[in-house]
Amino acid sequence: PPVRFKNRHNRSQPPLHHTVLVCSRGRGMVFASSSIRGLALVAMGAMMGLQTAEAFARSPSPRAMLIRASSAAIAETDGGGNNDDSSMAANAASPAIISSTNPFLPLLSKGLHRTSIAMHRATSDRVFKSTPSLSRLRKQVQQLTDISPSSIGDHAGLGLFATKNIKAGTVVGLYPAHALGYELVVPLDEGGEMDEDNLQDLSMFLAENEEDEKYFSDHPHGNSPYLHATDQPLFQRPSLLSSLFDEAKDEMAPPLYLDVNPNRNEELDGIWTSHFINDGASLLDMQNSGTSIEDEIERYYTQSTKEKNCIHIPFGPSPVLATVTTKKVKKGQELFTSYGVVYWLGAVDTLPEEEESTPRMNERIQTQIVQSARDLQKAMEETKRGYATEMEDLEKVLVEL
Repeated sequence: PPVRFKNRHNRSQPPLHHTVLVCSRGRGMVFASSSIRGLALVAMGAMMGLQTAEAFARSPSPRAMLIRASSAAIAETDGGGNNDDSSMAANAASPAIISSTNPFLPLLSKGLHRTSIAMHRATSDRVFKSTPSLSRLRKQVQQLTDISPSSIGDHAGLGLFATKNIKAGTVVGLYPAHALGYELVVPLDEGGEMDEDNLQDLSMFLAENEEDEKYFSDHPHGNSPYLHATDQPLFQRPSLLSSLFDEAKDEMAPPLYLDVNPNRNEELDGIWTSHFINDGASLLDMQNSGTSIEDEIERYYTQSTKEKNCIHIPFGPSPVLATVTTKKVKKGQELFTSYGVVYWLGAVDTLPEEEESTPRMNERIQTQIVQSARDLQKAMEETKRGYATEMEDLEKVLVEL
């Protein structure tokens, strides 16, 4: 039976029923998923012939991490719940405190530090004036867009608009990161054997500084409209956490996410504007439509795909994301991407609880998910060809910081 999970409003929410996707790449591969989100990861992983989230869950690395976490990384509070490391913002859903012995922390901290230098006006010249290609990239991007109230309506806040005609395949912004976190759920060790039915959530986030820690404490990542995956199998680049895992043993780093503190927008260099881009469709009016959840999901994908003219992709080293146009954008048009059905199902307050109302995967929804993965793959390949020098220079500069 499908497993229920919590949405961004900490409310029990039904996923899609258990679904199996078969994909061939020389040999047949079968992957299973029990949620929309899982199926999206499975579809993208299977397309690329890579391990999926479920393959990761069965690999040796979670077991090793569980042992490591049990012995060192997870420390019980002393009754007061105090955290000795003020720079850490642990997952609000987890009662455990992550100690500074967690091997992931130095890697996340290094990634945040490098990205911070590149993001902030006061220090960004160290990156974008370091090579002719990066200087040219920043100048071009800053001339292409402007931030104004979204054309969707007041509820959408600000949006990003083209200030001139933009051709497809053009980088129009970079995605800021004020927090980085990973998602890791592992089976508990019961007497030397892993209990697959009893899982422990070791996921956590690291904030850049105390100001960001306070913001994310008041605005949990599960509720964030800016939360975005920055490393996953489809991205085909080394994660910040890759050094802790052995690919030869089929170990795979957990998915990595970034989040944004919008209170610090004024501090950002003008190239870091991707978080202003809205989705051209939503599921917020689903409860008033009178149609089934499946029909609304199909409607969302159809409308969002129609409006989408850009996509967020990996750009150079982890955790940097760029936004690249997928079609020609005329002067004055708003830039739209697709947040995906997972985001919008989490944003809906009143999904029905009844089992018969659980959304079911159908062929049309599955086709939309796979097409989204293909769009992402195509954009990444084209950007690697068109911006090879910029991506190489950015990686060199950030590594040297």
